[in-house]
Order: sequence, then C-alpha cells, then structure tokens
Amino acid sequence: MIFNYRARTATGVINSGKREAASESAALSWIRDQGWAPIFVEAEGVAGVLSRGDTGEKKKSLLQIELIPAKVTLRDKSVVFKQMATMINSGITIAATLDLLAGQTENSTLKKAIAGMRDAVSSGTTLAASMGRFPKVFNNLEISLVRAGEEGGVLDISMSRLAAFVESQYTLQKKIKSAMMYPTVVICFTVLAMVALCMFIVPMFRQAFTNIGMEELPALTAAIFGFSDFLRAYWFLLPVPFILIWVLLKMVYKTEKGHRVLDKAKLRLPIMGDIIFKAIMARSFRTFSTLVTAGVSILDSIEMSAGVADNVIVGDAFRLMRERAQNGIPLSVTIKEQKLFPSMVAHMVAVGEETGQVDEVLTKVADWYDLELDEKIKALTSIIEPVLIVVIGLGVGLVVGSIFIPLVQAMQQFM
Repeated sequence: MIFNYRARTATGVINSGKREAASESAALSWIRDQGWAPIFVEAEGVAGVLSRGDTGEKKKSLLQIELIPAKVTLRDKSVVFKQMATMINSGITIAATLDLLAGQTENSTLKKAIAGMRDAVSSGTTLAASMGRFPKVFNNLEISLVRAGEEGGVLDISMSRLAAFVESQYTLQKKIKSAMMYPTVVICFTVLAMVALCMFIVPMFRQAFTNIGMEELPALTAAIFGFSDFLRAYWFLLPVPFILIWVLLKMVYKTEKGHRVLDKAKLRLPIMGDIIFKAIMARSFRTFSTLVTAGVSILDSIEMSAGVADNVIVGDAFRLMRERAQNGIPLSVTIKEQKLFPSMVAHMVAVGEETGQVDEVLTKVADWYDLELDEKIKALTSIIEPVLIVVIGLGVGLVVGSIFIPLVQAMQQFM
C-alpha cells in the first residue's frame, strides 16, 4: 500500500513524499526510523481521512458512526481547545492531554471523539490527522489550524488561536440569537393570544349579538366572525401554511439557482438583511485572519473563508479573490472592484499588503465588522420594542374594535 506522508526533520525542514508500507503503523515507524517527526500520513487514494489498515482501525470507524446522534456546540469545543492549549504549553504530552480531557468532558459525543483521538495519537498518528477521523465534530478549518501548528512546531500557540477563534464564533452566534429571541417570543405570544381571542372570546360575542337580534354586522365584524368560525372548525390546519412554506423553501434551497436567489434575498431583507450581511462578513474575515496568522497559505485561507460564509453571494466574492490572487492580482484590487465590500475594507487590505501585515489588517477588518454588527443590533433592539407594541396594539385593536363597533351601533339604536 502506498502512503503519502509529511514529516519534520531534525533541522526543522518539512519533507513530503510517498512510502510503500504494509500499514499506517509501518509507515509511521519508517518515518521515525529516519529521525523525523510525522505530521501527516494518508493512504493514497483516500481523501481527507487516514488509512485504516487493521481491525483496530476499523473499530474506530464504527466509533465515528456513533457520533452522528449527538451535537457538539461551539462552546463545548472552545472549552476543550483552551484546556488543550494550556496543558500542551505546560509540557504535558498530547496523548496525556487527550486522556485527561476524555475523562473531564461532559458532552458524550465530544468525549467519544477525544477518546478516539487519544488512541490514534498513542499509536503514532498526528493530532490533526486524528481529528480528521471525526468530521462530524471537527471541521476542515479547525483541522487546518492544528496541522499548521504541528508543522510550525507551535501547537500550543495554534491551539490558543483556535480556542479564541471558536470563542469568537460562539459569541457572534449568541449575539444573533439574542437579537432574534425577543421579537420572536413576542410575536409568537401575540399570535397565540389572537388565536385564543378568535376561538374562545369572539364566539361568545357572536352569540350575544344573535340573541339581541342583530343580523346586519359591519364588514370588519363579519370578517372577524368568519375567521373565528374557520379557526374553530379547522384549527388543525393552522400550521399547514407554515409547514408548506418551510418545505417549499427547503426544496428551492436545494437547487443551485434557488439557493442563489434566496441567499441574495437574505442580504436584501429590510433591517435584518444588513445584520445578516455583517454577521457573515465578521465570520468570514475572522476565519481568514485566523488562518493566515496561523501560517495557512493565503489561497487555502480564502477557500475556507468562502466555505464558512454559508452564503453563495459572499462565497463567490471570496472565491473570485482566490482565483485572481492565484494569477498575481492583489486582494485589495479584487475587493475594491466588488460592490459587496465597502471601500474602507479595500483600503485597509491595500495598506496591509504594502506593509506586509495582511494578517493584522484582516483581524482589524473582522473587528470592524464585529463592531458594526454590535451597533446594528443595539439600534435594532432600541426600535424593536416600540414597533412591536404598535403591531400588537393594532392586532388586538382590530379584534376588539370589530366587537365594539356593533355594540356602539346597537346602543345608538336603543337611544
């Protein structure tokens, strides 16, 4: 079997090549016999995973399948990466670090993954390669940062950067969720209150109007009564429109053209569109800056930044940057020519390219987007409450008004 390998020599030079061996363990043993430190070993023709040559390795693939049901949050990974950075910096071996974390981690999925990584590292596999065995837990970006740290001999620093990066992503995620939570809860309770009024309160007034012989009702009252009758008769159909819209959007999103149209529509939404855009940019540029700082190549960093954008429009903009950078065109030129990016971003990147401090400038760009996002969320929070009060007032007023209008008319007839 042919294995592709990458290893660091005693002088710090990175060697890459191919080696024929009976198994992964044999390939690792040969690398160590040369006096080299293995960085990566992969069976030729197996992309993105290590070879599994014996029964013990196959058992690990079964462990990987067991990871599917559980979910690992960014917060969980942030804590683990911080602890790994601290332990490795203290001189504890990677295998011992993983062994300690396997016993301390509460998340069952992450616990199994760390235990599998510990077994793999103990048998001679690199940390990055062992993480690659658990794609449901660790993504390519995290694996690349760890691999860059191993190749550069600064794994503790790389782990600290990874922990900070994951923490920043968690913070960003929490900002968006907190901004959406209040209006979502208020709107849901308002809808439930309106449904309860129409199903239980409105029918009582309808019966009262019938008892006093009021047959001709205002158009608004008749409409509310009709809606009340529909809800009482077909209440089980209430969620159907929402389910149909959700299914339709999912089907459209699966098509290439539909995906593009919906992603563009997200960025053009009133108020929320700008928040979504700034969140995407903050995430993408933070990824870009973290990867470049860790020593990952510019082209690979751009490609992974396009991936984490989770938006076709923004992803295409980053991939264009990569394509043109491959042809020798400066990043700042491509950024300036695209309307998606503010001119200030192009200017900052140009300064970074001139001074040779692209990584620092990218970090500042990510910080700027974070700041812009904070300001936007604060502004949204300050205006959302009065807007919601007005909307709720109009909704409740519509129902109440539909009942009181005929009451006032009846009183006028008696007078």
